[in-house]
Amino acid sequence: MNTPSPTPYEDEIDLRKIALTLWKARWVILIVTLGAALAAFVVSFWILPKKYQASAYVFIGQPVVAFSRSLTDSGLTISPTLPDLNAVVQLATAPNLLESVLNDPAVVAANGDEKISMSNLIGMTTAVAVGKDQLNLQITDTYPQRAALLANTWAKKMTNLVNATYGLGAVVQNLDAQVMLSQQNYTQDQAALEEALSQSPVDALSAQLVGRKADLDNVLASISRAGRVLDDLQFFEQGLSGIPGETPLSLGDGLALTTLRQRALTVESESFTIQIDSNSFAGFTVSKGLEAVAQMRLGLQAQLTRLQSDQNRLEKEIPQLEKDLETAKAQLAQFTLKRDQSHGIFSDSYQTQQEIATMLAESSNVACVSVEAVPPVKKSSPRVLLNTVLAGLLGLILVVFWVFLQDWWRISRDDEHEIKQHAEQTI
Repeated sequence: MNTPSPTPYEDEIDLRKIALTLWKARWVILIVTLGAALAAFVVSFWILPKKYQASAYVFIGQPVVAFSRSLTDSGLTISPTLPDLNAVVQLATAPNLLESVLNDPAVVAANGDEKISMSNLIGMTTAVAVGKDQLNLQITDTYPQRAALLANTWAKKMTNLVNATYGLGAVVQNLDAQVMLSQQNYTQDQAALEEALSQSPVDALSAQLVGRKADLDNVLASISRAGRVLDDLQFFEQGLSGIPGETPLSLGDGLALTTLRQRALTVESESFTIQIDSNSFAGFTVSKGLEAVAQMRLGLQAQLTRLQSDQNRLEKEIPQLEKDLETAKAQLAQFTLKRDQSHGIFSDSYQTQQEIATMLAESSNVACVSVEAVPPVKKSSPRVLLNTVLAGLLGLILVVFWVFLQDWWRISRDDEHEIKQHAEQTI
């Protein structure tokens, strides 16, 4: 009942009490902090191995290339791309590249008895992007000469890798491959065209079409001549109408009848020959002349029917031949067009290859070593000042924590003792 209850202010933080606690332990805090800093300084300056940092710079930029003409017509496009610097930084620390640096003859000779393992080399390397076109390659080693050698070897290997991956040298190889491929395509297309020409029915269809058109012209001409002969026969009959049948033919009518007979027999020929002797019209009467005219008309009608049938047949065959000929020509045109296109691509690519070979050889590099590494004189590690400051801060934090812990333990012990005494007095 008489136990004192805590006041509302006992749980609040008393800054003055904290400051008083730290002030009482000021010498302990100072001694521990300075001791930790001094220990770090001694270890960093005298105990840890001395290391040197060598740096080499690699410039990465797009080479200047000027073309005398456009290459887009041939389907070839030469556009060297500038690599992303962040991707190059990751590429610089690739295990394969670092292994090639480690296996370089100069590096192997410089190692001597103290070999550098792959894991050690990875820990010694640092690649940093500087600006938009510089790559800083850093090597940290205990030997300054070897650090410079490793940095320069690394820079050269990196330059060769970037040029091989992004440079115009890769474009040249790609162009060579395109030229070879276009030549193979042209050879194949030429062989395909020659085979198509050997198997194409164009010549045969053309000859057949010319023959059919000539036949149609002859048939039309024969039909026209037959029609004229029929008209002349009708006119001849009209001239003999009203004359008695026993009347002998006159010399003119006989000559006309003979001419009509020769024309009727040669309607399919453009020329004919009339042969007349002194006995050609002996005993030839009007009735016989009319009978001859009737027979000639029947023969001409039959011949005209046959000619019209030939006309219909030829008029059907000619369009089909023309269609087949156009189809065959279109097929050949496809082979020819493909051959011409492949020949154009091959010619343009080969000419382009000849024109830019010298130009690309002179400006095919994307990357180059801008600053070579030199053996460092000043030690870059183990960062004595930084290690000293960090150790001092760590010692300060630990000793302050220890002071507060000790003060809390003392207060807790005093409170327990006071409660115990109060309880004894109450009893």
